[in-house]
Amino acid sequence: MHTVGFGLIGAGIVGGAWHAHVYHHMPRAELVAICDLDEARAREVADRYGVAHVYTDYRDLLARDDIAAVSIATPDFAHREIAIAAAQAGKHILVEKPIATTTADASAIVQAVEKAGVKLMVDFHNRVNPAFVSARQAVQAGELGELQYIYARLSNTTFVPTQMLPWAAQSSALWFLASHMLDMACWLLGEKPARVYAVSRSGLLQSLGIDTQDFHIAIVEFAGGAVLTLENAWILPETEPNVFNLKMELLGSQGALYINTSDNRTVEKYTQTAASLPDTLGFTLDADSARLSGFVLESIARFVDAVLDDKPVLATGQEAALVTRVLCAIEESARAGQPVELL
Repeated sequence: MHTVGFGLIGAGIVGGAWHAHVYHHMPRAELVAICDLDEARAREVADRYGVAHVYTDYRDLLARDDIAAVSIATPDFAHREIAIAAAQAGKHILVEKPIATTTADASAIVQAVEKAGVKLMVDFHNRVNPAFVSARQAVQAGELGELQYIYARLSNTTFVPTQMLPWAAQSSALWFLASHMLDMACWLLGEKPARVYAVSRSGLLQSLGIDTQDFHIAIVEFAGGAVLTLENAWILPETEPNVFNLKMELLGSQGALYINTSDNRTVEKYTQTAASLPDTLGFTLDADSARLSGFVLESIARFVDAVLDDKPVLATGQEAALVTRVLCAIEESARAGQPVELL
Protein backbone atom coordinates (compact mmCIF):
# COMPACT_ATOMS: atom_id res chain seq x y z
CA MET A 1 0.00 0.00 0.00
CA HIS A 2 1.30 3.43 -0.97
CA THR A 3 1.74 5.73 2.01
CA VAL A 4 2.31 9.48 2.31
CA GLY A 5 4.63 11.04 4.88
CA PHE A 6 3.32 13.47 7.47
CA GLY A 7 5.19 15.63 9.96
CA LEU A 8 4.04 17.02 13.29
CA ILE A 9 5.19 20.42 14.54
CA GLY A 10 4.14 20.89 18.15
CA ALA A 11 3.96 17.78 20.35
CA GLY A 12 1.93 19.19 23.22
CA ILE A 13 -1.53 18.16 24.37
CA VAL A 14 -3.24 18.48 20.98
CA GLY A 15 -0.37 17.50 18.68
CA GLY A 16 1.09 14.74 20.80
CA ALA A 17 -2.21 13.15 21.77
CA TRP A 18 -4.46 13.67 18.74
CA HIS A 19 -2.53 14.44 15.57
CA ALA A 20 0.17 11.85 16.24
CA HIS A 21 -2.45 9.22 17.08
CA VAL A 22 -4.34 9.78 13.82
CA TYR A 23 -1.28 9.77 11.57
CA HIS A 24 0.01 6.65 13.28
CA HIS A 25 -3.22 4.74 12.78
CA MET A 26 -4.43 5.92 9.35
CA PRO A 27 -3.45 3.09 6.96
CA ARG A 28 -2.06 5.27 4.16
CA ALA A 29 -0.40 7.89 6.38
CA GLU A 30 3.09 7.59 7.83
CA LEU A 31 4.19 9.82 10.68
CA VAL A 32 7.79 10.46 9.61
CA ALA A 33 9.01 13.10 12.06
CA ILE A 34 8.04 15.12 15.10
CA CYS A 35 9.29 18.57 16.07
CA ASP A 36 8.95 20.41 19.36
CA LEU A 37 11.03 22.98 21.18
CA ASP A 38 11.01 20.54 24.09
CA GLU A 39 13.10 17.66 22.72
CA ALA A 40 12.17 15.33 25.57
CA ARG A 41 8.48 15.84 24.91
CA ALA A 42 8.93 15.25 21.17
CA ARG A 43 10.95 12.11 21.85
CA GLU A 44 8.34 10.75 24.25
CA VAL A 45 5.65 11.07 21.57
CA ALA A 46 7.99 9.63 18.93
CA ASP A 47 8.79 6.62 21.11
CA ARG A 48 5.10 6.06 21.77
CA TYR A 49 4.33 5.84 18.04
CA GLY A 50 7.57 4.43 16.71
CA VAL A 51 8.67 7.60 14.91
CA ALA A 52 12.35 7.61 14.02
CA HIS A 53 13.04 11.32 13.55
CA VAL A 54 12.85 14.05 16.20
CA TYR A 55 13.71 17.72 15.73
CA THR A 56 13.70 20.91 17.75
CA ASP A 57 13.87 23.16 14.68
CA TYR A 58 10.84 22.95 12.38
CA ARG A 59 13.00 23.94 9.40
CA ASP A 60 14.87 20.65 9.66
CA LEU A 61 11.56 18.76 9.51
CA LEU A 62 10.35 20.82 6.55
CA ALA A 63 13.56 20.06 4.65
CA ARG A 64 12.70 16.35 4.46
CA ASP A 65 11.63 15.17 0.99
CA ASP A 66 9.66 12.26 2.45
CA ILE A 67 7.15 14.56 4.18
CA ALA A 68 4.29 15.80 2.01
CA ALA A 69 2.13 17.42 4.68
CA VAL A 70 2.43 18.77 8.20
CA SER A 71 0.30 19.50 11.23
CA ILE A 72 1.05 22.75 13.02
CA ALA A 73 -0.12 22.31 16.60
CA THR A 74 1.85 25.12 18.22
CA PRO A 75 0.18 27.79 20.41
CA ASP A 76 -2.37 29.88 18.53
CA PHE A 77 -0.13 32.97 18.33
CA ALA A 78 2.81 30.97 16.90
CA HIS A 79 1.46 29.83 13.53
CA ARG A 80 2.54 32.46 11.00
CA GLU A 81 6.25 31.81 10.64
CA ILE A 82 5.90 28.03 10.58
CA ALA A 83 2.92 27.98 8.21
CA ILE A 84 4.60 30.30 5.70
CA ALA A 85 7.78 28.23 5.80
CA ALA A 86 5.75 25.05 5.31
CA ALA A 87 3.97 26.52 2.30
CA GLN A 88 7.28 27.66 0.78
CA ALA A 89 8.61 24.13 1.31
CA GLY A 90 5.67 22.78 -0.69
CA LYS A 91 3.98 21.02 2.22
CA HIS A 92 0.22 20.71 2.66
CA ILE A 93 -0.81 22.20 5.98
CA LEU A 94 -3.23 21.39 8.77
CA VAL A 95 -3.09 24.18 11.35
CA GLU A 96 -4.86 24.23 14.67
CA LYS A 97 -7.51 26.87 15.22
CA PRO A 98 -7.44 29.82 15.23
CA ILE A 99 -5.31 30.23 12.13
CA ALA A 100 -3.71 33.29 13.76
CA THR A 101 -4.41 35.94 16.37
CA THR A 102 -3.91 38.96 14.12
CA THR A 103 -5.45 39.76 10.76
CA ALA A 104 -1.98 40.44 9.33
CA ASP A 105 -0.75 36.98 10.32
CA ALA A 106 -3.88 35.29 8.97
CA SER A 107 -3.62 37.12 5.64
CA ALA A 108 0.09 36.32 5.32
CA ILE A 109 -0.56 32.60 5.83
CA VAL A 110 -3.39 32.52 3.29
CA GLN A 111 -1.32 34.42 0.72
CA ALA A 112 1.68 32.12 1.18
CA VAL A 113 -0.49 29.03 0.72
CA GLU A 114 -2.17 30.42 -2.39
CA LYS A 115 1.19 31.36 -3.89
CA ALA A 116 2.64 27.91 -3.20
CA GLY A 117 -0.43 26.05 -4.44
CA VAL A 118 -0.62 23.75 -1.40
CA LYS A 119 -3.64 22.69 0.62
CA LEU A 120 -4.48 24.46 3.86
CA MET A 121 -7.01 23.15 6.37
CA VAL A 122 -7.81 24.76 9.72
CA ASP A 123 -8.87 22.32 12.41
CA PHE A 124 -12.34 23.56 13.25
CA HIS A 125 -13.27 20.05 14.31
CA ASN A 126 -16.85 20.86 15.32
CA ARG A 127 -17.67 20.78 11.61
CA VAL A 128 -17.73 16.98 12.02
CA ASN A 129 -19.26 17.03 15.49
CA PRO A 130 -22.48 14.99 15.09
CA ALA A 131 -24.45 17.52 17.12
CA PHE A 132 -23.54 20.41 14.85
CA VAL A 133 -23.77 18.34 11.67
CA SER A 134 -27.34 17.48 12.69
CA ALA A 135 -28.05 21.16 13.36
CA ARG A 136 -26.73 22.20 9.96
CA GLN A 137 -28.81 19.55 8.23
CA ALA A 138 -31.91 20.88 10.00
CA VAL A 139 -31.07 24.46 9.02
CA GLN A 140 -30.37 23.60 5.39
CA ALA A 141 -33.59 21.53 5.17
CA GLY A 142 -35.55 24.57 6.32
CA GLU A 143 -36.88 22.81 9.41
CA LEU A 144 -36.25 25.85 11.61
CA GLY A 145 -37.35 28.38 9.04
CA GLU A 146 -35.14 31.47 8.84
CA LEU A 147 -32.52 31.56 11.58
CA GLN A 148 -33.04 34.62 13.75
CA TYR A 149 -30.78 34.15 16.77
CA ILE A 150 -27.95 31.93 17.99
CA TYR A 151 -26.73 31.71 21.57
CA ALA A 152 -23.37 29.99 21.93
CA ARG A 153 -21.53 29.29 25.17
CA LEU A 154 -18.16 27.54 25.33
CA SER A 155 -16.24 28.07 28.54
CA ASN A 156 -13.50 26.31 30.52
CA THR A 157 -12.72 25.82 34.15
CA THR A 158 -9.68 27.58 35.56
CA PHE A 159 -7.76 24.34 35.03
CA VAL A 160 -7.19 25.28 31.38
CA PRO A 161 -5.44 28.64 31.84
CA THR A 162 -3.74 27.77 35.12
CA GLN A 163 -2.54 24.22 34.47
CA MET A 164 -3.19 23.00 30.92
CA LEU A 165 -1.84 25.91 28.84
CA PRO A 166 1.53 27.34 29.92
CA TRP A 167 1.01 30.09 27.32
CA ALA A 168 -2.46 31.15 28.53
CA ALA A 169 -1.31 34.71 29.25
CA GLN A 170 -0.59 35.10 25.54
CA SER A 171 -4.10 34.00 24.59
CA SER A 172 -7.61 34.14 26.06
CA ALA A 173 -10.90 32.27 26.13
CA LEU A 174 -11.87 34.39 23.13
CA TRP A 175 -9.13 32.88 20.96
CA PHE A 176 -9.10 29.42 22.47
CA LEU A 177 -12.88 28.93 22.60
CA ALA A 178 -14.86 31.60 20.76
CA SER A 179 -13.01 30.72 17.57
CA HIS A 180 -14.91 27.41 17.57
CA MET A 181 -18.34 28.91 18.20
CA LEU A 182 -17.94 31.81 15.79
CA ASP A 183 -16.94 29.37 13.07
CA MET A 184 -20.01 27.28 13.88
CA ALA A 185 -22.30 30.30 13.59
CA CYS A 186 -20.80 31.34 10.24
CA TRP A 187 -21.04 27.71 9.03
CA LEU A 188 -24.67 27.34 10.12
CA LEU A 189 -25.81 30.70 8.79
CA GLY A 190 -23.74 30.77 5.60
CA GLU A 191 -23.29 34.51 6.10
CA LYS A 192 -20.59 36.98 7.09
CA PRO A 193 -20.63 39.01 10.31
CA ALA A 194 -21.39 42.69 9.78
CA ARG A 195 -21.06 44.30 13.21
CA VAL A 196 -19.85 43.38 16.69
CA TYR A 197 -20.22 44.78 20.17
CA ALA A 198 -18.35 43.22 23.06
CA VAL A 199 -17.38 43.54 26.69
CA SER A 200 -14.73 41.75 28.72
CA ARG A 201 -13.63 41.67 32.32
CA SER A 202 -10.34 40.85 34.00
CA GLY A 203 -9.18 40.28 37.55
CA LEU A 204 -9.50 36.70 38.72
CA LEU A 205 -6.91 35.23 36.36
CA GLN A 206 -4.62 38.20 36.95
CA SER A 207 -4.79 37.46 40.68
CA LEU A 208 -3.56 33.96 39.82
CA GLY A 209 -0.61 35.34 37.88
CA ILE A 210 -2.10 34.99 34.39
CA ASP A 211 -2.46 38.33 32.64
CA THR A 212 -5.44 37.71 30.39
CA GLN A 213 -9.17 38.35 30.40
CA ASP A 214 -11.53 36.30 32.55
CA PHE A 215 -14.28 36.34 29.93
CA HIS A 216 -15.67 37.97 26.80
CA ILE A 217 -19.33 38.50 25.93
CA ALA A 218 -19.99 39.53 22.33
CA ILE A 219 -23.00 40.30 20.18
CA VAL A 220 -22.40 39.66 16.49
CA GLU A 221 -24.84 40.90 13.86
CA PHE A 222 -24.76 39.09 10.52
CA ALA A 223 -25.32 40.56 7.08
CA GLY A 224 -28.72 38.86 6.74
CA GLY A 225 -30.00 40.13 10.08
CA ALA A 226 -29.37 37.16 12.35
CA VAL A 227 -27.79 37.85 15.75
CA LEU A 228 -25.25 35.75 17.66
CA THR A 229 -24.39 36.01 21.34
CA LEU A 230 -20.98 34.57 22.23
CA GLU A 231 -20.14 33.76 25.85
CA ASN A 232 -16.62 32.53 26.58
CA ALA A 233 -14.92 32.35 29.97
CA TRP A 234 -11.84 30.77 31.51
CA ILE A 235 -13.04 31.05 35.11
CA LEU A 236 -15.55 28.26 35.66
CA PRO A 237 -14.86 26.51 38.98
CA GLU A 238 -12.78 23.35 38.80
CA THR A 239 -15.56 21.50 40.63
CA GLU A 240 -17.49 21.45 37.33
CA PRO A 241 -17.86 17.83 36.13
CA ASN A 242 -16.17 18.63 32.81
CA VAL A 243 -13.32 20.96 31.94
CA PHE A 244 -15.52 22.57 29.26
CA ASN A 245 -19.13 23.71 29.13
CA LEU A 246 -20.74 23.94 25.70
CA LYS A 247 -24.28 25.04 24.91
CA MET A 248 -25.87 26.35 21.71
CA GLU A 249 -29.43 27.45 20.97
CA LEU A 250 -30.73 28.12 17.47
CA LEU A 251 -33.97 30.09 17.18
CA GLY A 252 -35.66 30.23 13.80
CA SER A 253 -38.91 31.58 12.42
CA GLN A 254 -40.40 28.08 12.48
CA GLY A 255 -38.55 26.21 15.18
CA ALA A 256 -35.74 25.94 17.69
CA LEU A 257 -32.82 23.58 18.24
CA TYR A 258 -30.81 23.09 21.45
CA ILE A 259 -27.31 21.58 21.67
CA ASN A 260 -25.58 20.44 24.84
CA THR A 261 -22.48 18.34 24.30
CA SER A 262 -20.70 18.95 27.60
CA ASP A 263 -23.17 17.62 30.15
CA ASN A 264 -25.75 15.64 28.19
CA ARG A 265 -25.48 12.85 30.79
CA THR A 266 -25.07 9.96 28.37
CA VAL A 267 -22.70 8.60 31.00
CA GLU A 268 -22.59 9.74 34.63
CA LYS A 269 -19.77 8.58 36.91
CA TYR A 270 -19.76 8.99 40.69
CA THR A 271 -16.84 7.94 42.87
CA GLN A 272 -15.86 8.64 46.46
CA THR A 273 -14.00 11.77 45.37
CA ALA A 274 -15.87 13.31 42.43
CA ALA A 275 -18.75 13.29 40.00
CA SER A 276 -17.95 13.37 36.28
CA LEU A 277 -19.65 13.22 32.89
CA PRO A 278 -17.19 11.27 30.69
CA ASP A 279 -16.80 12.33 27.09
CA THR A 280 -18.53 9.97 24.67
CA LEU A 281 -18.61 12.23 21.62
CA GLY A 282 -15.40 14.18 21.07
CA PHE A 283 -12.78 11.45 21.30
CA THR A 284 -12.40 8.10 23.00
CA LEU A 285 -8.66 7.73 22.69
CA ASP A 286 -7.65 4.06 22.87
CA ALA A 287 -3.92 3.71 22.40
CA ASP A 288 -4.31 -0.01 21.73
CA SER A 289 -6.86 0.36 18.94
CA ALA A 290 -6.20 1.16 15.29
CA ARG A 291 -9.74 2.49 14.93
CA LEU A 292 -10.42 6.20 15.35
CA SER A 293 -13.35 7.27 17.46
CA GLY A 294 -14.82 10.72 17.92
CA PHE A 295 -15.14 13.87 15.86
CA VAL A 296 -11.91 15.44 17.15
CA LEU A 297 -9.87 12.63 15.60
CA GLU A 298 -12.14 12.39 12.56
CA SER A 299 -11.37 16.00 11.69
CA ILE A 300 -7.63 15.26 11.45
CA ALA A 301 -8.40 12.15 9.41
CA ARG A 302 -10.28 14.38 6.94
CA PHE A 303 -7.01 16.23 6.33
CA VAL A 304 -5.41 12.91 5.41
CA ASP A 305 -8.28 12.37 2.94
CA ALA A 306 -7.69 15.83 1.47
CA VAL A 307 -3.98 15.16 0.95
CA LEU A 308 -4.26 11.60 -0.37
CA ASP A 309 -7.55 11.73 -2.27
CA ASP A 310 -7.91 15.44 -3.08
CA LYS A 311 -11.05 15.68 -0.92
CA PRO A 312 -12.26 19.13 0.17
CA VAL A 313 -10.79 20.44 3.41
CA LEU A 314 -13.17 20.96 6.32
CA ALA A 315 -12.36 24.64 6.82
CA THR A 316 -10.38 26.80 4.42
CA GLY A 317 -7.81 29.46 5.19
CA GLN A 318 -10.19 32.18 3.99
CA GLU A 319 -12.92 30.98 6.35
CA ALA A 320 -10.48 30.86 9.24
CA ALA A 321 -9.09 34.30 8.39
CA LEU A 322 -12.63 35.67 8.65
CA VAL A 323 -12.95 34.21 12.14
CA THR A 324 -9.67 35.88 13.13
CA ARG A 325 -10.84 39.22 11.73
CA VAL A 326 -14.08 39.08 13.74
CA LEU A 327 -12.32 38.03 16.94
CA CYS A 328 -9.91 40.94 16.53
CA ALA A 329 -12.94 43.23 16.14
CA ILE A 330 -14.42 41.78 19.34
CA GLU A 331 -11.20 42.60 21.19
CA GLU A 332 -11.24 46.11 19.73
CA SER A 333 -14.88 46.63 20.74
CA ALA A 334 -14.26 45.39 24.28
CA ARG A 335 -11.32 47.80 24.66
CA ALA A 336 -13.12 50.81 23.20
CA GLY A 337 -16.62 50.15 24.52
CA GLN A 338 -17.99 50.82 21.05
CA PRO A 339 -19.43 48.70 18.23
CA VAL A 340 -17.08 47.78 15.39
CA GLU A 341 -18.33 47.62 11.81
CA LEU A 342 -17.06 44.76 9.65
CA LEU A 343 -18.71 45.39 6.28
